[in-house]
Amino acid sequence: MNASINTPAQTPNGNTRVLVLATLAFAVCFAAWALFSPLAVYFRAEFNLSSTAVGLLLATPVLLGSIARVPIGVLTDKFGGRRVFSILLLFGFFPLFLAGFAQSYGFLLVCGFFFGIIGTSFAIGIPQVSQWYPKEKQGLALGIYGVGNVGSAVATFGAPFLAESLGWHKVFMIYSVPLLFMAFVYWFFSEDAPKPAHIKPPTFGDKLKVYKSSNLIWIFCLFYFMTFGFFVTFSLWLPSYFRDFYKLTPVKAGSFTSIFVFATTFSRILGGYLGDRIPGRRILIVLSLVILSILVFLNLNVSLTTSLSVFYLMGICLGLGNGVLFKLVAEYFPKDTGTVGGMVGAAGGLGGFFLPIILGTIKDYTNNYSLGFIFVSLICLICLSFMEEKTITTMHKKAANVA
Repeated sequence: MNASINTPAQTPNGNTRVLVLATLAFAVCFAAWALFSPLAVYFRAEFNLSSTAVGLLLATPVLLGSIARVPIGVLTDKFGGRRVFSILLLFGFFPLFLAGFAQSYGFLLVCGFFFGIIGTSFAIGIPQVSQWYPKEKQGLALGIYGVGNVGSAVATFGAPFLAESLGWHKVFMIYSVPLLFMAFVYWFFSEDAPKPAHIKPPTFGDKLKVYKSSNLIWIFCLFYFMTFGFFVTFSLWLPSYFRDFYKLTPVKAGSFTSIFVFATTFSRILGGYLGDRIPGRRILIVLSLVILSILVFLNLNVSLTTSLSVFYLMGICLGLGNGVLFKLVAEYFPKDTGTVGGMVGAAGGLGGFFLPIILGTIKDYTNNYSLGFIFVSLICLICLSFMEEKTITTMHKKAANVA
């Protein structure tokens, strides 16, 4: 394997202010990025949408947020997280604010596509935060940064209350204001880690060469397609699932889903911490087996209490996996964390884009969720097969090169 894991000679020992600001900015972006999910019930009623149409609407912000993570990650490596994050926050404000004036399904789709760009925020914070911390602390720092996913819970829990009292149009306007505020805060108070002055800045083409350097990148992509893709998918679909299957109110369904989001989000910290101390391959295999077992168990039509328990357990496993994966990205590709992290993040985002559409289509044609659970369980099996056959070999090559 050609990827070097040698850290720079003078790695900073940390920067709490940058870590806090990056986490807050990520949370603000993620709250806005996830708004369609808790408001879907209102869109369905107003525009008379099918499950497939709702699935497309939910997944649309994820599309741009996924595809653009690759160039955004490269730009972050080249220009620094302070500039890129500030511009991203400012840009995202406008389409999110305009969504509050939507009077048609098509207009919502267009706004969702453009404010989906804020979903790339994760690919900015990963390299900026990791560059401030030495290798033995990166897992924990990146796990803390990943807590920004809690923004999804802020959307899931808060949006239905605001929609009931003010109307769903006002929700978009309210959630757009923090984007504008954080754009200025990030510009004036964040900073990039110092870099050696004698090193010539790499070109865009130079950064892209890393994708040919190691098959490990694509294995990371596959696993993040599962861990983050499942997180986004179930964050989007659990409100509808709880309403349809257990006849819950939109507010109660959103509240239960927010707990799933919190469980997934905060377990990233533990995942990063464990990644600093235990080989990532072992953790990912165990987590995949547990997730697979849960998905099979959900086909038994269990009670609401049991369903909530296993969904929350799955959320914890997904969060652990997310934390471990980006610890591995920062460890194996310290000079190209943004570039590699952007590709890995894009894979996860694409999982969050395609899977809701697929599950919505399955629900429309079968009128149940069982086949959807079976479908996503097959993805776990595929990940496990790649882990066993390819990752072990790749990591052995890496260890040999280091030695």
